[in-house]
Amino acid sequence: MHCDDKRTLFVLKQGIQETWDLLKKSDFTDEFLMKKLNSEIQEYFEYKKTSN
Repeated sequence: MHCDDKRTLFVLKQGIQETWDLLKKSDFTDEFLMKKLNSEIQEYFEYKKTSN
């Protein structure tokens, strides 16, 4: 895996963690954040799969 790939995965993971924290603060009631988290997780795993 190239270092750019590792950096991209790190940034994607960081985004997931930030969205998760915001979702926890909303007591898991913010539908927009739920959709955003789902999208970010899908993007992370798709990128991870293609970067191997």
